[in-house]
Amino acid sequence: MSEKTPTPARLEAFSDGVIAVIITVMVLEIRVPHADGLEGLRALTPGLAVYLMSFGFTGIYWLNHQHVIRRTERAGHSLQIANLGFLFCLSLLPLSTAYVVDKQLSGFAVSVYASSLLIVAFSFMWVRLALHGILRGRDEVTDEDQRGLRNHVISIFLYLGSAGIALFFPRLVLCFIALLTFVWTLPNLSLSQIKKQRS
Repeated sequence: MSEKTPTPARLEAFSDGVIAVIITVMVLEIRVPHADGLEGLRALTPGLAVYLMSFGFTGIYWLNHQHVIRRTERAGHSLQIANLGFLFCLSLLPLSTAYVVDKQLSGFAVSVYASSLLIVAFSFMWVRLALHGILRGRDEVTDEDQRGLRNHVISIFLYLGSAGIALFFPRLVLCFIALLTFVWTLPNLSLSQIKKQRS
């Protein structure tokens, strides 16, 4: 490995810092309601729910990012560029989160929000493909890598469909996105993989 080639640990540390800032910016967008008592809390609920979803989405990508990056011992130029693209797309999430809250979960706003999630999914696919190229060159592609790519493609199509359906059923789409985001954690939190990472 060339000394000039950054290690995955360095790439991961940089990404962790950017993702931490993204989460911080999102929480700063939550505004104190003007109304007092239960009415004020009720007015705050939709914004908190969308923020929670965006926080979960970001956190799950952080988990998946760690899992993917640790599959290689070097972070070449193609992986660095793909990672920067992913971080840029993810950094737009606070804007779409604030937009959907400000527009009170309107159909168009939810469609924009779903589209932003779709963009992030595409950018993370870029990271996966860059890593896939590295692993293929070393003949280290596993069934898990293939399964991850396949599941990612399925998710992209689901986000794409959600962006269109959101125009007519915005709240239903938000519930579906929340469920889909939760499912993202399942491949990377199995006990066997946790034990493997500790060994």
